[in-house]
Amino acid sequence: MTGRPTSHAPSSVRSACGLVLAWLAARDLSAAEIRLRLRRRGCPNDMIDPAIEHLRGTGAIDDRRVALGRARVEASLRGRGRERVLLRLRSIGIDAETARHAVDAVFEEVEEDALLARALARRLKPPDRPVATPAEYRRLFAALVRQGFAPAAVRKALDERRARSSEFGQDEGESQD
Repeated sequence: MTGRPTSHAPSSVRSACGLVLAWLAARDLSAAEIRLRLRRRGCPNDMIDPAIEHLRGTGAIDDRRVALGRARVEASLRGRGRERVLLRLRSIGIDAETARHAVDAVFEEVEEDALLARALARRLKPPDRPVATPAEYRRLFAALVRQGFAPAAVRKALDERRARSSEFGQDEGESQD
């Protein structure tokens, strides 16, 4: 038989721990992500739980550390707002309390208004131009809320940009006389 070799399930808790440590050497993973990967490898639950507990005891698995790291990446590098970062942490299996603490800690370090201003500037060409039409306002509002920014903060930022435009509020087909 040719092609890719098949992966075999770990045969013991010790071999499961070794496999997990190899994964963790490449990237920090949450306990839920590790559990999912081990299941995909065919590892039985009676080996997964002891392996995860052992590695938690050694500090190799630490969901708080993972949550802080991923929250920093999502906020600082990807420019996501608070709610989107929280949603991302929950999606990788971080419990609600740990996720909330991580998001709060990261947003103490990161200025959310500056993130919002950068996200808005990326969507406007040139970045310092005003929001010209109601349709553009609605489109930008929806995009920024989906990115995780609070609706009130988005509205405030867009209203400031809208105030710079003398054409805002006219129907899109009308021209200014």
